[in-house]
Amino acid sequence: MRRDRVCTGASELPVQRASRWLASAALLLSALLGTSAWAQSDAAPRIVAMQTFAQDQGLRSLAANVLLRDRRGVLWVGTDKGLYRFDGRDFMPVEGHAGDGLDLARLRVNDLHQAPDGRIWIGAAQGLYVWQDGRVRRVADIPVDDLRRIADDGADGVYVRHQRRLVHVDAAGQVRTVPWPQALREGVLTDGPVLWLRERLWTTCGARLCTRTASGALAFWGAARGVPTDQWITLYRDPAGALWVGGMHHLLQLPASSDRFRAIDSTDPVETLTSDDRGRVLAGTAGHLSRWDGAHWMRFADDRGLQAAQIRDLVFDPAGAVWLATGGRGVLRWRGYGRFRNWLAAQGLDSAPTWAIARDADGRLWLGNQRHGNLLEPGAEKLTPWPPALRRADWMDAIALLPRGRCMWIVFNQGRVVRYDLDTHKALQVASGAGWAKFGRFDARGRLWFGTHGSLWRIDDPDAAQPHAQRMATGLPDDTNYFDVAADASGDLWFATSHGLLRFAAGAFRRVRTQPAPVGGFVDVARTGDGRWWLAAVAGGLYTARPDADGSMALRVVNDPLLRQGMIYALDVDRSGQLWVAGDAGVDRFDGERWRRFDRSDGLVWDDMSPHAFHQDSDGSIWFGTSGGVSHLLQPQAMHPTALPAPVILQVRYGTHVEPPGESLRRPWNRKALTVALATVGDAHADSASIEYRLLAGDADGGAWESSASHLLRYASLAPGSYRFQARVVDPDLRLRSPITAFGIDIVPPWWRTGWARAGYVLLALLAVLMLWRLRSAHLLRRQLLLECMVAERTRELEADKRELEAARQALQYEASHDALTGLLNRGAVVEILVEALLGTQFEGRPVAVALFDLDHFKQVNDTYGHLTGDAVLVQCAQRLRRLAPADAALGRYGGEELLAVWPGLVDGDAGLAKRFATLLEGHYTDGEHRLRVTCSIGVAWARHGDDVGSLLRRADAALYRAKQAGRARVERAD
Repeated sequence: MRRDRVCTGASELPVQRASRWLASAALLLSALLGTSAWAQSDAAPRIVAMQTFAQDQGLRSLAANVLLRDRRGVLWVGTDKGLYRFDGRDFMPVEGHAGDGLDLARLRVNDLHQAPDGRIWIGAAQGLYVWQDGRVRRVADIPVDDLRRIADDGADGVYVRHQRRLVHVDAAGQVRTVPWPQALREGVLTDGPVLWLRERLWTTCGARLCTRTASGALAFWGAARGVPTDQWITLYRDPAGALWVGGMHHLLQLPASSDRFRAIDSTDPVETLTSDDRGRVLAGTAGHLSRWDGAHWMRFADDRGLQAAQIRDLVFDPAGAVWLATGGRGVLRWRGYGRFRNWLAAQGLDSAPTWAIARDADGRLWLGNQRHGNLLEPGAEKLTPWPPALRRADWMDAIALLPRGRCMWIVFNQGRVVRYDLDTHKALQVASGAGWAKFGRFDARGRLWFGTHGSLWRIDDPDAAQPHAQRMATGLPDDTNYFDVAADASGDLWFATSHGLLRFAAGAFRRVRTQPAPVGGFVDVARTGDGRWWLAAVAGGLYTARPDADGSMALRVVNDPLLRQGMIYALDVDRSGQLWVAGDAGVDRFDGERWRRFDRSDGLVWDDMSPHAFHQDSDGSIWFGTSGGVSHLLQPQAMHPTALPAPVILQVRYGTHVEPPGESLRRPWNRKALTVALATVGDAHADSASIEYRLLAGDADGGAWESSASHLLRYASLAPGSYRFQARVVDPDLRLRSPITAFGIDIVPPWWRTGWARAGYVLLALLAVLMLWRLRSAHLLRRQLLLECMVAERTRELEADKRELEAARQALQYEASHDALTGLLNRGAVVEILVEALLGTQFEGRPVAVALFDLDHFKQVNDTYGHLTGDAVLVQCAQRLRRLAPADAALGRYGGEELLAVWPGLVDGDAGLAKRFATLLEGHYTDGEHRLRVTCSIGVAWARHGDDVGSLLRRADAALYRAKQAGRARVERAD
């Protein structure tokens, strides 16, 4: 029969109700039949996020053997290469005092135990040590080979177990062997753990347990008291006073009011035990971590192969962490323990980000992911895929999941709206092509609103067999993004859009005037329980306001540094009326007074949140979708600390002296540094918290604070005086500052800086002034004489320097204007003289001739006799020319074997030119070995009116060419 209405509770078919009742009954019957306590452990372990601390965080060894959280909240870890303390960010080595001669980095620390008086006993393979007042000293040569080998004695001493030997060390460090039967029979000591409980010492005797009181009374615990035969590994006292004993094959519990052990179901060797803040016991077993809730075990592991690591020790941190010492992966921290539970691919998440979260009428949790989505059945540990009807290729990227009755409405990013029937398992596409979707919400009248890029849509009949989506006429531009909607107390709707705030009341839309009006509009709007409105701007920033009488809003900026720095994606309000702000660096909660950020430091799976992937369950827990997975915040109200613990002083070192932490120090002055090592404990976020510190001099009441991300603070050198060191923790994520930790510093000045020494310095200074006054006159006279001598000597030096500079200048001038081989002027210099002659600056009234001389067949001389012989011929030719020319002639080397003479007074038409130049026209030259006959061709040109240097030289060169053509060894005149 066809139904006209769907998705209502009354429409559920009886057969369908019966099938669900049968399924629930089957689950109940299975529980009543009594499944094994390890039934859940048979399935895959729950994957949790583990933070690794290795060499980069200060550990020199990845073999971590033992953990201890001392009474100040500081975590200690013993490794194969020394002892370390956690400062809130990194592990810092515990160092020995310079004068003790202890190399603590060489210790293989296997056990740690804190006595009631605060001392920490250190059991190492090299012996027994104790830490007290910031210093470590050796106590006894007793090797400690394993964990849980040191125990209380009911006072301030300890028992120490080494194989078959048991010793007692009192508070004064006195060591004595505890008598014990040595025969090979029941009750004989074997290597095993020790624990002080119920005024007696518990340990192992072979495959059984045995006890010894302080008076020496021995007791044996066997099968009659519920202790089976086993190799017992660990002993643990839980907060309720019960004794837990872990072995290779058994796990036992002795309740505080009982004398008989009861067996706890266990399939793995239990190597170490601890308890959380709810009293649940955590066990480190073979390759994984398990938790006992009183009836069942839950297994935990990480996605990096914790199974391959040996869990050596466990410590619970009330700040929401479990610490694990492993035999190969260093120290691990389970962040967000008991606070967050995360869901990743290992739990079946099909993809990320997760954009939408909702719970349907049957209690299933729905996740809308990047691809399709997942379902989480009530009580299930594994996510399953969406129903087959929803796994269509074009139905992906769900941005809204909206339960209504027996249906789940899904708004996909591509603008498709689908209704899924929980009973028929059928899906109906109600709308498509509506644009890129931004949100989907049901209003108080049951109408479905969804916003897209460019449109706002409404479905008035969601329960109809074929619902209809209508586009709303809002009056905003077509490019408007409709991001989200919130309702006020009267049911009016307020829409956050890219063009501001839009209100729907009494069937009409109206734009809301806001002052200011941020560019780009608002990405989200929300109303908290106190009636305040909150608006997140697209351009960034968060605003709050209360509507005025005319409906407008005067916005006030929320002046929070973290909210100003990051991007805000969405605003959500939980059932208690508190505001949650999702962004790119985590999610912030406002409880009406203070802000608090949740991020990966708290256990959140990822810091980049998904818009509107927010769902609150009926128990108050909240689900968040992120770009890296899904996080479930289990107890939101328990994670809003109102105070931070003050920083803990780990060590104060002045020079080589290690001071007791927290006490005022008084030391003689030296030039060494003051170093203060601090640790943050509690809820402080390691990634964002910093240390603010200052050093106040004298009685100063205040001063500027300095900030440091490092927890190791250093002052290079302090002047003598009284100081007060102060430090506090600042956590921007929690918006908290801790109380101040402080201690006094009194630096005693050396004798030569005391008051009597300063008086003596003044007296000596006065005497020195008198002596200086008497010596001053004689000194000035000597100084005057010395200065006069220096001036005279300097004058002589300057005159000598001047002469040398003038000679150098002349030499440089000569080199710049003369040919280095012949000593004649170079081409540039002789041409410059020719220019001046033509301009009439020289030889005025006298004829000026230019003669070009070229040695005939000079190349043959070079080729036959070599260039040195050619150079000798050229030099001798220049010398002959110098003897022929008058003193006022300018002679220069014009080219390779060409010489140029600027000859004033040489008369044009002189018939005796050949005779004048006879020694050059044909002559003999020698280089010392050869005698050569070399001729010369000469071209002569006289300057005429209108000649310039180029024309005159061209005529002389033409005459020289004719001389060459006429047979060489000739003088030719220019035309």
